[in-house]
Amino acid sequence: MFEIMKHHGREYRVAWWRDLFKIVFRIFDHMKITELTPEQYKVQRMEWMTTTCNHALYAVVDVFTQHFSILSELLSELLNLIQWCVKQDNEQLAKSGMNCLENLVMGAGQSFREADWEVIVETITDVYTLTLPGDLRDWKPSLDASFDQASVHSDMSMEPDNTQLAVTRSDKALFQHLDIGCVVQTEIIQTIDNIIFFPASSAKEDAQIDPFYLDSDTKTPPPEGMFGYLTTPQLFKIVECLFESHKFAKGFNMDIDQRKILWKYGFKGKVLPDLQKQETASLLCSLRILYKIYSDMSRMDEWTKTEIYLHRLTVESFEYYIMLEEDKRRFSWGKIVILMLKKMMLLDDDRFIVLLAKCYNQICHIMAQENERDLQIVLSRFFLRARDPLLKSRFS
Repeated sequence: MFEIMKHHGREYRVAWWRDLFKIVFRIFDHMKITELTPEQYKVQRMEWMTTTCNHALYAVVDVFTQHFSILSELLSELLNLIQWCVKQDNEQLAKSGMNCLENLVMGAGQSFREADWEVIVETITDVYTLTLPGDLRDWKPSLDASFDQASVHSDMSMEPDNTQLAVTRSDKALFQHLDIGCVVQTEIIQTIDNIIFFPASSAKEDAQIDPFYLDSDTKTPPPEGMFGYLTTPQLFKIVECLFESHKFAKGFNMDIDQRKILWKYGFKGKVLPDLQKQETASLLCSLRILYKIYSDMSRMDEWTKTEIYLHRLTVESFEYYIMLEEDKRRFSWGKIVILMLKKMMLLDDDRFIVLLAKCYNQICHIMAQENERDLQIVLSRFFLRARDPLLKSRFS
């Protein structure tokens, strides 16, 4: 059926497409399998989402992308379907939903109108809000589950062992829901990054974290992604979403007590749960977007607002790195500090001095700490870069 739609769809009228999609969307109607026992329903529904819904979603998006010029009026309905797939507590279907959103934008984004981009950005922010695993921050075991608060806190500084406590069936279901929410959050960040910059561009920038990085291909710029098609207010909406994701993940990672309680009751298996990837990836993506706006001459009207974002993000990040003690997290955040310093070094002198004035004290504190060799090298280069502008501003 989908192959027929792909090959002959250009001959269909919009009204025909509407009728056809009403039929196609019934594939995702789970009501048709409700005449089962609860256990049978649960098993079949899981299988139905992982196979039928998963395959059908890719096929629908493929058709939609190919015939977008005709089907653009149905964009909101397709995005509602993608949101539905992400919310079904099925990890595979949720991942597929985000991947299909990415495929749709990558395939048809050049044909989007501003109103279409508004709907896309709204969908991204809605999916973020709907899948945020907020209960991770304050979950406590049910009253009928064994829970020894004192025991959990007494060995808070110890490495996790294999001793875990029992949870109720409802808590197990909640853990599964929260786990999928964690997965979707990282998928959202990756989708945003891939859409705005394309993977090749982001990979090239990530490689620059290495202080000895040399670009062997300076003549061929990486593909720019959809950045140029989004308005600056739309990009700021995405940045705010990424900020919230970063703030949530950082708050959870700092709450060792809560993480230990969740580990004791089996969330994320035998490892102490963390949201390290969400915490760092959301920040890196935010930085990419903000510095791209800051270098875009066509967006000069928004540079002042962008500076405010960059100042806030840079100072908060440096202060956070200074107070970190856990080696694993300092290593991950050290890479972010390197990228931030290198981004600053590429600014012209006037901008460099403005941003340096906001975070000079924090950078000096970082310099005084025990850091990885790569970070020490970049810090040395940073202060060499700062010498001439500082002397110029001092004696001018």
